[in-house]
Amino acid sequence: MNLDAYWVRHGESTWNRAGVMQGQTAWPALTARGERDARLAAEELSRYGPTHVVSSDLDRAVRTARIIGVHLGVPVSLDPLLRERCWGLFEGRPVSEGHRLDATLASDQAVPHGESRDDVARRVRLFSASLTGMDGPVVVVTHGDVIREAVRLLADSRRHPDGLANGSIIRLNPDAATATHSRMSRQP
Repeated sequence: MNLDAYWVRHGESTWNRAGVMQGQTAWPALTARGERDARLAAEELSRYGPTHVVSSDLDRAVRTARIIGVHLGVPVSLDPLLRERCWGLFEGRPVSEGHRLDATLASDQAVPHGESRDDVARRVRLFSASLTGMDGPVVVVTHGDVIREAVRLLADSRRHPDGLANGSIIRLNPDAATATHSRMSRQP
């Protein structure tokens, strides 16, 4: 893929604010801060001239993508490959519970009734292949676990990005095997 892709973590949702594991639960909405996260990301992204926005089909990502797409004046398409990791029994429970269990699992082991990190990596590979031939740069609006796997796979990075705040932007250029993290300023 000879294309710069700007991977954006969706804006803050009601469940982010509550510290609850969202996974593939479709409906947690953006907070006012989450809409601000999306507008700030859109302002930064306008410097790079994106031609298209591709988003997870989960509500918090779709809303973020639409705010960005309107600001940039570019089309938005949805792709279920970009959905957050399915956290199964942990969805709707405190984030700390899911992370505690996940720390004990190998990358190919799924959380109960959910996905493994390897499952997410497979989806990232399939999605990345779909970008071939797309005019760019492209904005990819998705979720924290998906972005961490994308950085690991596409930037040949063994280390996941730290501090991946809502509204963060990660520029991935797989041909150069690089990732650049841009953290949006967070205003109360």
